[in-house]
Amino acid sequence: MSVNYLNINKLFYFSLIFGVVIWFCVFVTLPVQIVEPIQPKTTLFIVACYLSLIFGFVTINLKKKEKEVYNQVELISILYKIIIITALSFLVRFIDLFFVREMTLSNSYALNRSLVGSGFEFVQIPFKIASVLKALYFFPIVIVISLNLQNKRLKILSFALLFLPLVEALLLGSRKPFFDIAIILVFSTLVFTKIKLTKKKIILTLFGAISLFIVTNLLLFKREAKEGKNIYNEILSARYNDLLKPSKNIELYILSDSTSDLNKRTALTFLHLGQYITHGFFEFNHIVKGKPIPLSYGSYTFSPFGRLFNKGNINTSPREYVYITTFGALFLDFGWLTPLFMFVFGGFQKIVFLNAKNNFIWLPLVIYIIIINVFLLMFNYLRGAGIYPFVAFTITLLLLKNNLIKVNEESISS
Repeated sequence: MSVNYLNINKLFYFSLIFGVVIWFCVFVTLPVQIVEPIQPKTTLFIVACYLSLIFGFVTINLKKKEKEVYNQVELISILYKIIIITALSFLVRFIDLFFVREMTLSNSYALNRSLVGSGFEFVQIPFKIASVLKALYFFPIVIVISLNLQNKRLKILSFALLFLPLVEALLLGSRKPFFDIAIILVFSTLVFTKIKLTKKKIILTLFGAISLFIVTNLLLFKREAKEGKNIYNEILSARYNDLLKPSKNIELYILSDSTSDLNKRTALTFLHLGQYITHGFFEFNHIVKGKPIPLSYGSYTFSPFGRLFNKGNINTSPREYVYITTFGALFLDFGWLTPLFMFVFGGFQKIVFLNAKNNFIWLPLVIYIIIINVFLLMFNYLRGAGIYPFVAFTITLLLLKNNLIKVNEESISS
């Protein structure tokens, strides 16, 4: 099967514009106040990065390639092999978490998070390989949606694979995998299907949104709960409030005894989500206005590669573990040379988009790049394990090109 329906220019530009619009709309409706004035250098840097990304995208042009066409049986066979590789990678990860590090769902999030850092040398090599390859977890479902595959067993396995990261999320009290899964499904549906609104689809969408809100709310409150302390005060005094403070009115509403617990939790969750989305910009602004920081030359954003060369986990951010946007992370790495990196990244995106028109195996990277573009101003999908989908894809592509993932047309029926 080949893919010839992608409007790559539309997808690229819309992903950038959509991200800026989301950030702006959330910020202007959020009951917060800016602590530090926005520096002209911050705005200039971000604009330069966006323009460089666009310039890199429009500059690259590839010679038209012959489409790589797979029949239905070949395609499904390849997908099953990707599913098996990814499932085995998760199995190695779960053995490491539950049996080697002895993490359990009954442990506190703080204890489980401390156990994550307790490394054991004899599992490092298989663990690292598994960590990379399990990043393929969303590849099968994206391909299933994009090509409208009707194989029921393949659909079930692809969805099951998509939800495997939630096991670790529940162990660590992390909400990000829940949002990631929702974003992948929504973006894949919007990009690859023609949506026809029906009553059933509207109800399912509302149910999914409410369920996501409830689950992430429960995780947040359970993670932040501390014996003898007011949970609302704890969340309102978290570090992201330092540079993007809640307004007095919303603080009084949340802390008031006359406000019901349900209303308090709802208001605080929406406030927290809004800050979660927008505060990275102001964290980056804080870095720009501060003292010069020695460049880490990629070791901050691309820390897995840094660790390969025994450079450790380099974190030069003055406020350490807070979101500083993709631009902030790259600024720590390359300073004002970051627009050059963005130019190269724009060209890389064009290559991915063009190849996706010829071969279905590239389609998941299209979705992943769109996600990166939309959230440039909010989160950093490139940092750390964020580069694993690209590495895992490269490994998979090499295996396919060299026929090491062999297609057995007789083994799997369509």
